[in-house]
Amino acid sequence: MFCVAICDDDEILCAQLERFLEPYIEKESIKADVFYSGEKLYDALSHGQHYDLIFLDIQLPSMNGVALGNKIRTELENEKTHIVYISARQEYAMELFAVRPMNFLIKPITEKAVLENMEQAMRLSKMYDSFFEFKFGKEYFRIPYGDILYFESRNRKIQIHTKHGTKEAYGRISALEKKAPPNFVRIHHSYLVNRTYVTYWKSEEILLTGTISLPVSQAYRKSVGRFLLQGERE
Repeated sequence: MFCVAICDDDEILCAQLERFLEPYIEKESIKADVFYSGEKLYDALSHGQHYDLIFLDIQLPSMNGVALGNKIRTELENEKTHIVYISARQEYAMELFAVRPMNFLIKPITEKAVLENMEQAMRLSKMYDSFFEFKFGKEYFRIPYGDILYFESRNRKIQIHTKHGTKEAYGRISALEKKAPPNFVRIHHSYLVNRTYVTYWKSEEILLTGTISLPVSQAYRKSVGRFLLQGERE
C-alpha cells in the first residue's frame, strides 16, 4: 500500500489534507498518518516506519521542515521517500535542493495540487520497481532505475553510474532518454541524470549527491531549469 505522512503543526490544515485524500483512503489505495511535529515524524522514521510520500510544512517549531528533510536524506540515508514541502512563503524554494523535494506548494493549497502531487509520487515510486536491463559481452545486467545516478555517453558506449559503481552498455543516450522514467532529465548531449540525486543546480552546472559535478549545456538550460523547479520534462 502507498503510505503518506502529513506533517504540520496546523491541525486544520492536516484535517484538510486528510479530506483531500479521503477517496483514496476509503478505496484502500493509500494509508495516511498525521504528525503535528517534526520530532514525532522523525521518531517514526528512525524506528523503521516507511512513507512513500510526505507532505511537510517548512515552518514547524523546534525541528523545522528543512532540518527534518536533511535528516531524512543524510542520517536515515533515505532517497526513496518523496517530499512535498508546504509553506506560506516562497523564498525557501532554492535552498531546498539539498533535500531534493519532489515539489514545493504555497499556502493556501488546493485539492487539485495535493492529488496531482500524490499521483506523481505514486508514478515515480514505481521507478524503484522497474529496471534498466542490458547485456554487455556475455553478461546480463538488471539495475533498478532508482539506483542510477546518471547515464553518460562516451566513445559509443553508455556508462551507467549507480550508487554502487559504474557499468557499461552499448547504446545511444537519446534512446535511453525515451525509455527512462519521468524522474530522469537530459542536461547535455552526453548526460541523462536522475533528479532524485540533484543536490545543487545553477544554469551551467549540476551537482549529484553533493560531490559529482556535471555540465549543463546551453541547449538544455531552459528545460533543465523548468524541470528542476517545476517538475515538467519536455
